[in-house]
Parts: sequence; structure tokens; C-alpha cells
Amino acid sequence: MHLTSTLIGLLIVCLGIGGAPPAVAQFWSQALPTPSWESETLANRPSGICYKDKFVETINPNSRRRQISYCCDGYSNEGTPRNLKCLPICKEDCTNGLCITPGYCECAPGYDRRNGRCQQQ
Repeated sequence: MHLTSTLIGLLIVCLGIGGAPPAVAQFWSQALPTPSWESETLANRPSGICYKDKFVETINPNSRRRQISYCCDGYSNEGTPRNLKCLPICKEDCTNGLCITPGYCECAPGYDRRNGRCQQQ
């Protein structure tokens, strides 16, 4: 019994010496992509959400004022009544561009606005 446990211990030590290296976390630095024109433009676009105060009857006079949010004129709600996603409405074609504010379409790089459309330069 003593010989068996010695051999098993010796085997474990040998495997540990010549075995695989210990697991170490590896981190690779990944270059983040530069923001595209579309994501930058959308980030700077106005939200289109307007607010108004509404007064309701309550027992506590200090909590009668409620702030109601809604889509401003020229915007349509593409979300839900509880989670507004107000998008501007552009009547002209905005292909190859983005509708930034109601009635204003910004063309993508390499395109300019001609005849009510974004056309390649």
C-alpha cells in the first residue's frame, strides 16, 4: 500500500512538471472600429420628444403636476406609448441618406442632394 501511494504521488509530480502550462487569461487588444457616418449622425440627431405639464386631482397638492412626454410635430412614434421612439418624417426620398429632422434629409458621404434625392457625386 505504501509503495502504491508513493508511485501515485511520484506520477502526479512528474505530470505536473512536464504537463501543460497553467491556465492564464489572455487578453488581445482589439482596435475598435471608427464610428461610421450613420451612427455618428444618428447620435447627434434630436430626440423628437416633447414634454408638457398636466395637472391632475390628487389628495396631496404637491404631487398634482405630471410631465407627459409625446412625439413633437413632424415626428412619428415607432416605439410604444411607454417607450417613445420618435423618428422624424421626411416627405422626400431619403435613400442614400438619413432623415435628420422633419423635412431635412442629410446625404451620406459621396452623395449630394439634387432634384429632391441623394445622388452619387
